[in-house]
Amino acid sequence: MDVQNIKEYGAKLQELLGLEYPATAVKLVKSKDEIPEGYAEIDEAKRHCEMIQIARKEGKKFYASLDKQACKGGAYAIGVLQDAPEPLKTGKLYHKLGNFATEEGAVKTVGVIPRVKEAMYASVYAPLNDADFEPDSIVLTCTPKQGLRLTQALLYKDGGRFQADFSGIQSLCADAVAAVKTRGVANATLGCNGSRKYAEIKDGELVFAFPLSDLENVIEALEHFKEIWG
Repeated sequence: MDVQNIKEYGAKLQELLGLEYPATAVKLVKSKDEIPEGYAEIDEAKRHCEMIQIARKEGKKFYASLDKQACKGGAYAIGVLQDAPEPLKTGKLYHKLGNFATEEGAVKTVGVIPRVKEAMYASVYAPLNDADFEPDSIVLTCTPKQGLRLTQALLYKDGGRFQADFSGIQSLCADAVAAVKTRGVANATLGCNGSRKYAEIKDGELVFAFPLSDLENVIEALEHFKEIWG
């Protein structure tokens, strides 16, 4: 899709859903050559979930290589970190953090969490209405009602049921980016301890994410809903 169309659709998405801030465009790149022209690396290390919020709330466009990924769990989920420490790689870390009653439960959960297995050089972020690239995932932080409209929009063309897949950990990295990139379908997540603390996802907010291939259909559906429902 043409970059200018992406920007226009990004603005329409914000308007039609009544979002306070635009959606965030996220792209994973394998080399520095793939980073859009004019994008500088973020000044200080931040968590992936924080960087989504910085692009969304502050309108900034930037990238982050491994050195600027403060959360190794997030970096591992999106492929920027490949050689993760054993407790993180196996999931035993989440037992130590108190998320699971046993190591076995933690290992079982982490074993099925979506992860980008290809080695990535960096993650790139921008507000969708100002993105200069084709995103791997379009990430929205929204209210339940906005999530309802988005669910209806995602199902408008072909129908069916929306399937959300999450486990309460690695939400904005694994659920919102890795799952969308590797599966090519939309997902929703309720956030995790880290994203609610560090990225300040509010109590009344949840997260939806979908691939670029859904964007045009979502806009068409939302425009139709506006006509018939107001």
